[in-house]
Amino acid sequence: MVASPRMENGIARLVRWLVAPLGYLAFVLALAALTTAARLLGENHELGYFSERLAAAVWRYPEVTRRGIQMAWLAWTLLLGLALSPIDPLATRWDEVALGALALAVLWRRLGARQAGH
Repeated sequence: MVASPRMENGIARLVRWLVAPLGYLAFVLALAALTTAARLLGENHELGYFSERLAAAVWRYPEVTRRGIQMAWLAWTLLLGLALSPIDPLATRWDEVALGALALAVLWRRLGARQAGH
């Protein structure tokens, strides 16, 4: 049996819908890695200088980064829910501590950026 073009289009849409959140997460992780590389290397290093300019250019457009950040917070929420649940795959509390520290670091940076803007 040969699938109709309409059925193939529906399958492609379903696959895109299922894979899109992973793409958003990959984008945010790549942007975070670019920003981290810029901070670690500094402006004096050629790659640090380039990374800083490229990351700043992308971060300047919230319509580009908004969905990725939403997916990152959703993934964080799901991981925290798993870590707090009875089916937690890790027997220690360090996963909750790490997830809490990650959220605090992000919020600290955001609050610091807002206060610096005033």
